[in-house]
Amino acid sequence: MYSENEVDGFMSLPGLFRVMLSATVFLGMSGAIIAMAADPAATISQKGRNFTPAAVTVKKGDMVRFVNDDFYGHNVYSETEGASFDIGLQPPGEERDVVLEKLGIVDIRCRIHPRMRLKITVTE
Repeated sequence: MYSENEVDGFMSLPGLFRVMLSATVFLGMSGAIIAMAADPAATISQKGRNFTPAAVTVKKGDMVRFVNDDFYGHNVYSETEGASFDIGLQPPGEERDVVLEKLGIVDIRCRIHPRMRLKITVTE
């Protein structure tokens, strides 16, 4: 038996990076199961030690989804002033969503594979 509740909001991290929280939470005997629900403005694939596409433009506040389509882990991060973040180790097959609020170009890299580079342009 499950009880269903909707949860919408953001979890803020240092800088202007936020993790999108929009989910249906099912509470059951064994705890909570969270089903993420939201359409990203852009989806970035990580495969073959590359980001695809290598550049993307989104609007301020849009969600960007990082999908690890590789056979090994990645660690997506940015040290761009005002838009720094680190999503941590992302295992194969996992998706992580971020929302960028700072206008301009955000340089994205992988801590594990330094040659992986992505530019996200954030516009009004």
